[in-house]
Amino acid sequence: MTSINSVDLGEVTSETSSKASNLFNMPIPLSDSDATLLMDLMGTTRTITITGYKTGLVADLRTFVNNIETLQNGKQSGMIFVSSWTNSNKTCLIENFEHTKDQADENKINYTLVLQEGTAL
Repeated sequence: MTSINSVDLGEVTSETSSKASNLFNMPIPLSDSDATLLMDLMGTTRTITITGYKTGLVADLRTFVNNIETLQNGKQSGMIFVSSWTNSNKTCLIENFEHTKDQADENKINYTLVLQEGTAL
């Protein structure tokens, strides 16, 4: 089961993880790109994007949205994201939560949840 702080994320249709190095680069004047000086001293970041949907009664769907938005409260502390894809736990904060209610199906919402891995200050 994929979850964030024990909130079940329902049916996950996509999980994307992007780990980026914050490289310092300094191009050399009058030189091609192979002469650029690169330094890997700024650490790395990981962004995890989960896309999925949740089904249930309208009251249950409202509770799901409320539970996620309560976690994303402006004073977040580290939350445990459990990935059923990578079978690992990561400490994250919620960067963005978007949900869409499709008028055609009263008992389903689609969502996208964007997480940043790291330690909360």
